[in-house]
Amino acid sequence: MNDQLVEYKAKAFEVRNLIFYFLVALMMTACASGTPIPRQLAALPAGQTVAQHTPIILRIEGRTEDKNGQLLLHKDIYFTDPAGDATSVIHKLFATVPAGIYIPGFDDVRITASAGEQIIKGLVTSSVGCPVVLYPLLLTIETRICDASGNLSEPVVVDFVCPANPPNSIPALIFELILWLGLLTGFWLSFRKHPALGKSAMLSMLLLFCSWIVQGFLGSVLHEGGHALATLIEGGKVWSFYVHPFTFTGFVRPVVDTAWRFASAYMISILVSLMVFILLWKRRSVSNLPFVLLLPWGAIIQGFQMLTLGGDAYNIMRITGLPAVIFIFLGLVLVCSGIFFLLSLFPLLGLAPEDGRSLLVIPAVFSLQSIFGMLVAYLFVPGSPVDIRYAEGGGIIASAKNVAIFLPILGVLFAVIYITLFRKLSPKLPAWLRAETVQLAWKDLRLPALLAAVSVILGVVIIT
Repeated sequence: MNDQLVEYKAKAFEVRNLIFYFLVALMMTACASGTPIPRQLAALPAGQTVAQHTPIILRIEGRTEDKNGQLLLHKDIYFTDPAGDATSVIHKLFATVPAGIYIPGFDDVRITASAGEQIIKGLVTSSVGCPVVLYPLLLTIETRICDASGNLSEPVVVDFVCPANPPNSIPALIFELILWLGLLTGFWLSFRKHPALGKSAMLSMLLLFCSWIVQGFLGSVLHEGGHALATLIEGGKVWSFYVHPFTFTGFVRPVVDTAWRFASAYMISILVSLMVFILLWKRRSVSNLPFVLLLPWGAIIQGFQMLTLGGDAYNIMRITGLPAVIFIFLGLVLVCSGIFFLLSLFPLLGLAPEDGRSLLVIPAVFSLQSIFGMLVAYLFVPGSPVDIRYAEGGGIIASAKNVAIFLPILGVLFAVIYITLFRKLSPKLPAWLRAETVQLAWKDLRLPALLAAVSVILGVVIIT
């Protein structure tokens, strides 16, 4: 509303005119004495402009959607904005049940309704994807509409109720059962007449299993340590440093949504493991195998994440806008180089490239790792601090379940490549890239087994 300024000229009033105006004023005051006084409007938020331009939330309707197995909770917000310039929905977490659960900040939702629709009745939808949780989760969120001038609607509190939806581990268990029926049949057919070969295969399995536990713990420390270091450099505090040697996810909390924070995990993990690899490669042996494995396995896992544009790679792309081709190229380089150096270390397990036992030993170890990880997840994660404070228990068990299918398949793939392509390539490699096949003895397992036991104990302490 525009106010017009009017200039009045001074006039000489006669006495009768003054009396007349005075009587009229008295009459109007008497007539208005019974009229209620308008309420004073509440003070507008800081920076808010004229109240008539403020958006108004009319009503909110809820609905649900099942999308690729995930439950989505939608809140359709109907609103009106006299100026037709509402821009976004702003969310603020008000409470959770169970209380005290850490939930990262919610993103604002951009309003796409036209100005004409907003003036009459606009519509915008806020959505929450329910995480995999072991118990019901209630999120109470304060919702406001914001316009281009910074005006905010009155807050409306909405509830998002996620039911308990623990992960279904039956497919993973069925897969592991079928795999082990095949492996046990293969072991029986291969070694029933040659017990000495069976003992050698058992030593290879134990050595690789123990070495993998150790490198898994160190790799988790390096990757999550990169996240933690970036958080500390940016002036934040690390609430939870969740690292372990098991086949489920680790993480650092709180989440700091910066590109440097996500990239630092790749940088620290690859650079430190590369330094260790360079120092130990020429002196690689059974005793230092867990440390030499750091680079190949880290390159494979993190390179695969880049290739699929998932995890930290996705967040870096989201924040920086970098093209996907950069991550696909880097991922391909890391995966290929990691597989090559990993296969180059297999002779230290007592497995020659032409040894068909690799088709049994390597998948068996990868499967044992995943079964061990699932067992630890089911025994120690539900009700643990990370489950109670961050509601991550369901997601952790789900990651262990997924790895139980992915990891054995990867083991079969590596074994096939080792006895086919690498077998043909190995004789052509320079001497510094080739490793002699080792004849293992029980004493060779002492140090890897001790380090593996320490890693498991530390991991259980951390996750509980």
